[in-house]
Amino acid sequence: MDQTTANERYKAAGALYRQGRHSEALEILDELVAATPNAAPLHFHRSRCLRALRREAEAITALDRVLELSPDYVPALLARVELARHEGETFDALPLLQRAVQQEPDNARALFLLAEAGLIQAAPGSMAEAEALAHLERSLERDPGQAESWACRAEFHASRTFTEDSGEHVITDLVGMRHDRRALEQALHDYQRAAELEPGNRFDRRIAQLAERLGDWPLATACLDRILARMAPDAPGRELLVNERDRYAAGEAGARDEMAKLLEQAGDSDGRERTLEEDTAHALSHAAAALVRQGSDLPGALDALIDDESPEALQATTIAFQLYNYAHEPAPDLMEVDASDYPRYQRAHADACEKALAPLGYVPLADAEALGITSSQGSRALIRIFHHPEYGSAAAFALKPKWPGLLGFLILLLTGKWKAACMLECATRLDNGLFLHSRAAGPDPFDNSAVERLRFDFLPAGTPPQRVAEHHIQRIQSQLAEGASVVPADSLEAIEANWQESNELKAQYRQSIGYVTDTELRALLGKHHDTLAGLIRDRLALMGG
Repeated sequence: MDQTTANERYKAAGALYRQGRHSEALEILDELVAATPNAAPLHFHRSRCLRALRREAEAITALDRVLELSPDYVPALLARVELARHEGETFDALPLLQRAVQQEPDNARALFLLAEAGLIQAAPGSMAEAEALAHLERSLERDPGQAESWACRAEFHASRTFTEDSGEHVITDLVGMRHDRRALEQALHDYQRAAELEPGNRFDRRIAQLAERLGDWPLATACLDRILARMAPDAPGRELLVNERDRYAAGEAGARDEMAKLLEQAGDSDGRERTLEEDTAHALSHAAAALVRQGSDLPGALDALIDDESPEALQATTIAFQLYNYAHEPAPDLMEVDASDYPRYQRAHADACEKALAPLGYVPLADAEALGITSSQGSRALIRIFHHPEYGSAAAFALKPKWPGLLGFLILLLTGKWKAACMLECATRLDNGLFLHSRAAGPDPFDNSAVERLRFDFLPAGTPPQRVAEHHIQRIQSQLAEGASVVPADSLEAIEANWQESNELKAQYRQSIGYVTDTELRALLGKHHDTLAGLIRDRLALMGG
């Protein structure tokens, strides 16, 4: 091939490349390379075609050949580094980049790539790090339009925000980590410059995260709004971003709630039947979550709950949380279930109650589990719910208490409405606003008789189910005689609504008395009252805000 023909073919390859016809351009370049194998520019343009065709491995080979023939050719030096960077290749880019900057000291792209590679390898605070930063500053001076250069400097500052200092320039996050506000603000500024030059989700996401750390909730929310506006309604991951956006929009309360949820999840066990050890972890994590929601950071919450790491401190926290939880009983979340999935003793108790109540006109409405209570108490219970056409509803449930081990004075772990052995509770809502409940006395010492609209009657322990129901019917008949009417509760939804409303009344009362009376506390703790009562009350005061 003569020189004139070669030049014409070379120009034709260039034209085809510019038109995006990379395969055709490559065919011509392959012919030219075969004729002139030591022409570095031909190998370089081959590498460009190969990369455009996503044949990166061959492009790397072509670039390596260019650098064999022309070691100081800056475009090839940069292209080789860019390919290694793109492919995640284990590759020492520094020698090539140093050579490129020696050849072209004002090449902004070469300076940026040299700075980026240097920062990856340099130890914090080293001379190598300072030199890399100087290269980055020179790159930005020569071309402030490089979004990646601003992002590189932003990430450098973001990675240096952790500090051991204290003072006005220090921000402490919810896990107790301290951050230098000045470094955060510099990182935020640089990412905002990058986003101005190259709008897109990756920079907006980092801006949102930095804004959150700085407490700039409107900016964080706006960034997520922009990201969501770019996403399709059914895009994968959209729901997570919506939740993140809502958290930012809620401000500090949203951040605290997110941390509290993580704590609660950490304390939840895999199964619904918790061991005693899991109960303790559940209590501690959920109690800490309550303090975080109220304004504490995590170290402060844990210090307050287990300040001296003594067994008494942990036991007091566990008991206090159970008392707090009794006042903040979650929504029952009743779900109809198959009784055969539950232990035989629970089914047997439900069957016995059904047989005892049938002569009085109670009919089974559903077998259910209160999922909210299961999650809270860590034990499953079958609840057989009965309906009476005139006198309201009744619920039969049974639950074996957990063995408290040698720490037998953790009596509260054996108490509570849903940890009694075998119980029947009759419940009726009247149109005068009263809630009437009747059941045999159980191991729990709680007295809610002071709640104006809640009327509990406790019969002697061991009272048979039929006698409990007969007593309740007598109470209802007395109310009817005075002109009251029964509000029907003939569905799980109606029973759940009544349950939740009576819980709200109980919660208001419990909070008003500091969650527990001294009489109740003495009944719970027995001879351990003097050791634990003060610690328990301290923790209740914290949890109650």
